[in-house]
Amino acid sequence: MTLHLVRIGVDLHALARFAAARRLSDDDYGYALHAALAARFGPDAAPRPFRFLPDHRAGPHLLGYTADPAPLLDATALPVIDDLIDGIFSDPKAQAMPATWRAGARYDFEVRVRPVVRFGKTVRAARGDRAGAWQRGASEMDAYVTACERAVAAGGSTTDIDREAVYLDWLTRRLAAAATIDTATLRAFQRSHARRGTHSAGDSSARTRTVEGPDATLGGTLTVTDSDAFASLLARGIGRHAAFGYGMLLLSPPGRSG
Repeated sequence: MTLHLVRIGVDLHALARFAAARRLSDDDYGYALHAALAARFGPDAAPRPFRFLPDHRAGPHLLGYTADPAPLLDATALPVIDDLIDGIFSDPKAQAMPATWRAGARYDFEVRVRPVVRFGKTVRAARGDRAGAWQRGASEMDAYVTACERAVAAGGSTTDIDREAVYLDWLTRRLAAAATIDTATLRAFQRSHARRGTHSAGDSSARTRTVEGPDATLGGTLTVTDSDAFASLLARGIGRHAAFGYGMLLLSPPGRSG
C-alpha cells in the first residue's frame, strides 16, 4: 500500500489547555500530541511517525505518515465529544508518496531524532552511582555520552569525541539497509524533557514519567539503496520515540529543501 503524507493544523492554545488538564505537559508537547491524536482519530488512524512544527511560517501544524488515510479522514468528519480535544486539530490533508522508491534516487532530508542507545540492567547497575536521578532506572543513554564513556574506559580522552560525528554515525547505521548519506550536518541540538508511559494504573500523570535526553535535528542529502527497505524505514520512523514526534524522515528533491 502506498504511504501517504498527512498535514494537520494544530491550535497551540487548545493543545496547551489539553496538556495542562491531562498533566501531560513537557518541553515539546510530544506526549500530549500522541494522546490527543489517538483520542481524536483513533490509535490506528493517527499518523505515525509525525513531526510537529509549532513555529512554521505557514502556521503550527504536524506532518505524519500513514499507510491508509481513509480512517483518519473519516474520523475527521465525526463530532468531537471531548471539549478538551475539540479545536486542537484542523483541516487534515493527505498526499500520496511515490509508489516505489528508485534505488539510486537522491533526496534532501531532515529528521528530528532522539539519538540514544539502549543498555541493560548490568550497565545500569554499574552506572548507578554516576547517574543523575533522571537516569536511574533508564534503559537508554545519549549516544554521545556513551561514546565519551567508552573513550574514558579505554584510557583515552573525550577531547576528540565530536557530538555531530557521533550522531551522524548513529543515523548512518540506522539508514544502512535502506540508504546512504551523501552529506549531512547537525542542524540543531538541545537536551529536552519529555513524558513517556510507565504502564502503571491510575490517572494520566501517574501513567507517565519525565525523561531527559538528546533532541537533535539532522539534515542533508541521501541516496536510496533499497526500495522496499526505504519504504519500510519511512513508515516506521528512525530510532526510538517515533510515536512522540521523533524519527519522521522529511524528504524533498535535492536543492529544494526548506
